[in-house]
Amino acid sequence: MSVQFLFQLEADTITEKPVRIPFDFPDKSSVPEGQVLDDIITINPLTTRTWFAIKPLILRIEKEDFEALLEVDGKDIPEYDLIQLMAKYDELLFDIICIGIHNKKTDPPAWFREVLKDNSIWKDIYILLNAVLYRVGYNPFYNSITTLRNVSPLTEPELIAAQKNLESWTIL
Repeated sequence: MSVQFLFQLEADTITEKPVRIPFDFPDKSSVPEGQVLDDIITINPLTTRTWFAIKPLILRIEKEDFEALLEVDGKDIPEYDLIQLMAKYDELLFDIICIGIHNKKTDPPAWFREVLKDNSIWKDIYILLNAVLYRVGYNPFYNSITTLRNVSPLTEPELIAAQKNLESWTIL
């Protein structure tokens, strides 16, 4: 994921704009007749209902694994480790992604899940997962001192102290 793409996701999250991710669907054999797929996956701002559906799924991911799955500028997780994490939580990640993309009262259509499986590689799932997580606030915007410094009246040392304080409270 490029830095420019991350900044665009951050801006879209803040402004409540839909996140639009270009996506190629070369294998459309699982698409039911009458259904049309665009070459873009759109993730709208998540509703509270969607958050309540995704939250228990996210909580099933171990804290260290979840932090490793988050795209953070400057963090470089080895490809092998990332693939292992993706494999460990594969169905769970698909559930989170499909619910986040669908973002409606009803369950996501089963055919879309199958089409996504047929047309995704692990990197696609990683990008889609992070895009959904951006929509629920688990994004580098909130953890990025550089970005926060631009919008916060706090200085960098105060931001670092606030982050460490928050982490110490959540550990208890």
